[in-house]
Amino acid sequence: MEDRKISDEAQVLRYWVWLTLVFGAGSPQLIAYLEKYGSPESLYDALQHGRVLDLPAAQQKNQAKYSLAQAENMVEYCLKHEIELISLEDPRYPYLLRQIHVPPVLLTARGDLSLLSASPMLTVVGTRHPSQYSLDVTNVLVTELARCGIIIVSGFADGIDTAAHTAALDAGGKTVAVLGCGINVNYPHGNEKLRNRMMEQGKGLLISEYLPGVQPLPANFPKRNRILSALSEGTAVIEASKRSGSLSTADLAVEQGKFLFCVPPHDIFDKRYAGVMPLLREGALPLFSHRDVLFELYTGHPQRLKLLDIPDYQDESLVFADDILRLEDRLATESRAAKKAASAPSPKQLAISDEIPVPVSSDAPLPESEEQREIVCYLREHGDTHINDIAAALDIELSALLSAMTILELDGYVETLFGAIYRAV
Repeated sequence: MEDRKISDEAQVLRYWVWLTLVFGAGSPQLIAYLEKYGSPESLYDALQHGRVLDLPAAQQKNQAKYSLAQAENMVEYCLKHEIELISLEDPRYPYLLRQIHVPPVLLTARGDLSLLSASPMLTVVGTRHPSQYSLDVTNVLVTELARCGIIIVSGFADGIDTAAHTAALDAGGKTVAVLGCGINVNYPHGNEKLRNRMMEQGKGLLISEYLPGVQPLPANFPKRNRILSALSEGTAVIEASKRSGSLSTADLAVEQGKFLFCVPPHDIFDKRYAGVMPLLREGALPLFSHRDVLFELYTGHPQRLKLLDIPDYQDESLVFADDILRLEDRLATESRAAKKAASAPSPKQLAISDEIPVPVSSDAPLPESEEQREIVCYLREHGDTHINDIAAALDIELSALLSAMTILELDGYVETLFGAIYRAV
């Protein structure tokens, strides 16, 4: 390549871009190679010197096709057109997105970058050809949620996605669009005005794992859906037929341990809602009001949603105000009781002489794996717990924790409750 002076950041970014060109978006194999070689530079060097012996033929072809100079040109193009390149090792990379099984190694972004680390978010998905009922529901739900500070994530497609982004902006809220094409590609064509509005008002963010210029091929969107569900604490399905792509996002949300909400159908005989009804049967949370979302987010992640601090919601219109105040009182009482119990001597310590050993026995067996034992002991001590809170408390990656939970459930140590809550058996 040409001997040009570029910044240290751009030097590193060109390796991320080159790997994206060679492996494509959403490549599990690229993630595995990065884990093995430790950095994009090391992996590039190993590929260039033929040390990666199991490289598939398609990637071998791409390796010969793309040069580091081409990757550098892409980096310069992005800098010139104010497109941010955010790699997996960038501190701005979204935390929740980093936790999934195959996180994008490189994101392109344009707009309000603070939304990458903002919380809480709700993903709203649905059909490209919605009924008027579904459009009305989307508008009311998103308007109220945006007023409460919830950031709306959607896929920028026609129909429900567009309605969700628009309602969020109309309510003075913020919104994130996850694209299935290059960030500079005008797709869908009818959304150019919405795109400009998101950028001009400074309340929107466009992101994609596809490099600039990549066209909206059908295969791109199933990969895009894992990002849609991963960015948020929950996903709301507004309207979906049996073959709707929204069902893929719903499945991914459950797999990732997120809340899943579904709007009950306007007509149970209408085939446009045939994909929603099975989700409701299987335990998705029925979504009748924005209050259903707020209450679940508050009870599941109170540290992320301070309802009592929300302007205009401090009076009787506060979402489930009485329930939330009772919940806070109960948690405070339990906390005081736990502290008092911890500071008091146990009955065994008072009743038994130090000369007599106290045998410790339990009828409940534990798994052989140390990590699995730690999980089971945590659940026995803390009771029913959301998967995200278990991961945070035990410092276990969510993908590894989900695999462990599957084994523990099969072995009869834990059981799954609705909403990605787990209980020790």
